[in-house]
Amino acid sequence: MSTMKPRKLGGAKMPVYTRKDPKGIPEPWDSEDSADEERVPDLLHDSLPQPFRMIGKVLEGVLDAAWGVISEKEAARVAEQTRRKIPQVEFSDEIKLPVKANCLACTDDGKYVFVGFSCGISAITAVGHVRTATWEQGRVEIISIHCTCLGEMAYLIATVDDMGVSRVFAYYADYIYLMKLINETKEINQRNNCTKIELSEGGNYAAVMMECNGDSWIEMNRFPKVSWLKELEGLHAASGNQVTNTSGTEVAKFSPVVTVLKIKTPDMLSGTSLKCPFEVLQKTACSSVIGSGQNHMISSQQWAEQRALYKLVHSKYLGTGTCEMEARARLGSLYFLLPGGLSTVTDGTRSLQGPPSAVYVWWRGDHNLYQYLLHTRAKEKTDDEAKPSEVWSNAQEIVCSAISRCTRHIALGLMGGLVAMWDRRLGLPWSVLSVPADSPFSKLHFLDCLPFPQDPFLPKMHFLVTCKNGDCRVITAGRGMDSQVTRLCGRPGDAEAPPTEVLSVHFLQMLVLLMYRNGTIVLLDTSDDIVVASLVLPPNHCLATPWSPVYTLDPVNQNLFVRGR
Repeated sequence: MSTMKPRKLGGAKMPVYTRKDPKGIPEPWDSEDSADEERVPDLLHDSLPQPFRMIGKVLEGVLDAAWGVISEKEAARVAEQTRRKIPQVEFSDEIKLPVKANCLACTDDGKYVFVGFSCGISAITAVGHVRTATWEQGRVEIISIHCTCLGEMAYLIATVDDMGVSRVFAYYADYIYLMKLINETKEINQRNNCTKIELSEGGNYAAVMMECNGDSWIEMNRFPKVSWLKELEGLHAASGNQVTNTSGTEVAKFSPVVTVLKIKTPDMLSGTSLKCPFEVLQKTACSSVIGSGQNHMISSQQWAEQRALYKLVHSKYLGTGTCEMEARARLGSLYFLLPGGLSTVTDGTRSLQGPPSAVYVWWRGDHNLYQYLLHTRAKEKTDDEAKPSEVWSNAQEIVCSAISRCTRHIALGLMGGLVAMWDRRLGLPWSVLSVPADSPFSKLHFLDCLPFPQDPFLPKMHFLVTCKNGDCRVITAGRGMDSQVTRLCGRPGDAEAPPTEVLSVHFLQMLVLLMYRNGTIVLLDTSDDIVVASLVLPPNHCLATPWSPVYTLDPVNQNLFVRGR
């Protein structure tokens, strides 16, 4: 029986099991055997017991085989896309406008396209592309436009110009009427700037986002829809359709607009001055302390100590910027909610038709999703700040969101690669999952073209999440942990940079529209990650402002209107 001596390495013995020097000083190496340094990994690997060496070799073989299969599939997919000729779809018609278009909006019924430009707005038929009406006023640069159907052959148009003035128009009988100036005043210094306005489907409500002196809030306006339709019919009958199609002032006085809610940015939690829980119950209208997040018993001193301790522990991650939400609070998104749900604060109906009953609001820098009811009670004043009826708390800060067409499900993209989906009817989280991403989220889009899931017992929702670096991932979310995340790699060969615009095409299931900085426009099938078509502009034309394209989709005629140059 022979004994095995340890091998020499540079003149020094290296046993199989050795302890490192506590001072961390390695052993010196002899220069004469410097070539043996390359064999150190092999020596250490050979020092393992036999069962572990065999297991390591088997695992290495399995990993090499798996990686080879993945590489072969990826190479085959790239070769197939290179060999496959992508069909090209040419634009069918060219609409020439006298001025540059800043924004576009298509009606829900697909009959008209409204264009905002440097001196007003115009109405163009979606089929035939004929300009039927124009409203013009000097020194008015329209930068945002939104429209909805007000009634039969009547449409409501909301615009915002570069000076922060919002206007509401009505298009009826080939004429554009100026209905309301939302925030225009004689003194410019006293005017609140409007950053965005959104109309509810049907034209019952409008959400106006205001800013002034660093503060931001939302004004929910209710429109007298029935009165406006009667007044428009009366004006059209009285004029005998002899009015001109250009106007800069109000034609007639219309019924006034009512402000039903004023939603301000949520305040940071502050310490209470009350001394005992009994005083808190006396000051609270609903006699509840726990659960609302507002009626707490934490003093100002405790808040200050907690904030100081948090900054001390996480100082290297916080940086030099302020962490107060008021310093960066901006509106994230606002959604109108159709009536329905099991919550006790709603009207009790479960139908998903009719005017909206509530709105969802979330602010950048906040973790919470707020729900506000649109009907005001008799004891409440509309001038006061509205209080949320429900608060949906999340683990991380909200960065993006999307809502289903039935307004039952809402998906929230959170910091840290988390995606949370809520079921408004059940009042419970539908699914919470982690998405592996190297960049923060930027947008979320629902991909289902049907308003309800096909399977009522095992429903699954499909939506697309895009990151700031251009990566796109398709998420199939089911109840609980039944979810799947797929990364999209398909893109045209000439598109080196990530897409600047990603849009879900609702009338084509599981298809998304991608616009790139070089002017390329493609349709991507998210189910198999294949580019199905490339949209080509007319000769001698290219996509105008490809970093911020001007476009709109016609859901009825399935057309895309995009500005070129």
